[in-house]
Amino acid sequence: MKRIVAQAAKEWRQFRRDRLTMALAGVLPIVMLLLFGTAMALDPDGLTLSVEDLDNTPASRSYLETYAATQDFVLVPRTAGPLTGSLDSGRARMAVQIPAHFERDLLRGAPTQVQVLIDGTDANTANALRNTAKAVNQAFVTRRLGAAAQSPSVRAQVRFWYNPGLSDRRFFGSGALGMVLILFPALLGALAVSREHENGTIIQAYASTLTAPQWLVGKAIPYVLVGAAEFVICFAVGATFFNYRLPTDPTPFLLGTAFYIIAAVFYGMAVGNVMGTQSAAIQAVQLGAFLISMLLSGFLVPVSNIPIELRWISHIIPATYYVHVTRDAFLRSGGWESMGGSVAVLALMCLFFFAANLRKMHRMQFAD
Repeated sequence: MKRIVAQAAKEWRQFRRDRLTMALAGVLPIVMLLLFGTAMALDPDGLTLSVEDLDNTPASRSYLETYAATQDFVLVPRTAGPLTGSLDSGRARMAVQIPAHFERDLLRGAPTQVQVLIDGTDANTANALRNTAKAVNQAFVTRRLGAAAQSPSVRAQVRFWYNPGLSDRRFFGSGALGMVLILFPALLGALAVSREHENGTIIQAYASTLTAPQWLVGKAIPYVLVGAAEFVICFAVGATFFNYRLPTDPTPFLLGTAFYIIAAVFYGMAVGNVMGTQSAAIQAVQLGAFLISMLLSGFLVPVSNIPIELRWISHIIPATYYVHVTRDAFLRSGGWESMGGSVAVLALMCLFFFAANLRKMHRMQFAD
């Protein structure tokens, strides 16, 4: 028993001396509790709506004002071309088209249909939008004809775009690629650098003729290639189970994937440089690369549903932009118009994490 107590006392002294591990043990549970409790909301918010009024009469404008009265929608300008253009570009989640002769048919008592197209990539939001569209339509009919109206003179014809079956499996399966490719490349990069610090072999870099950028790039290349291999494997599995298909123009998707893997590796290396030990680096990557990405990237719920106090975090993590790229590629077969902005941000994040590593290593004495 004394030996057990002595071993426990020794282990406690070692744990107490590691201030970083103690801090992580105390802070991480609090952070996880707050994130899980506050980061997700199922009620859709900030929904974007595009309209096409082919009638342009007081009755049609009154119908559209019924949508505005719900205060759930943000009206965005309609793109040129077909009604689906706003959905294809990702600018709108729902599009409403009021047919010509809308007011004339109402005055004659003839039935008329309003076309409602809904982005079905997120099944939960799509169902909420469908119910809202039906409620808005019923409110308009009731206001004009009274509660006694037996047969609505205006019907909302709802169609789901991209994911007509509202398959949760396709929705989460397309985003899961982003969770995989942020965790494992980042973890490998963090372990590689923290191991150098922990074993003291980082001193070899001080004495070498490598410059800091050369050392960082040389260190990152193997793990970027491993990440690329993981992408190929996961894509093959996803093609079988989640119906992954390359979009018509795969260039933005493949380029965004390359930037995402590079950013993940450099992020992990920055964590390893800061933490200095493998155990601390693993915990930091699990929090920063996986937990925060899973909760705040839009993988589980749309970013617009995340409370405003936490939403800013969504805009500074790579997974937010790559999840948008994967879903746009696999569910919408999008191109540069809808994915270009996210790909550009991922490229900037590669440079940011690379610069963060350089700044951390600025005191290292690399020879010219």
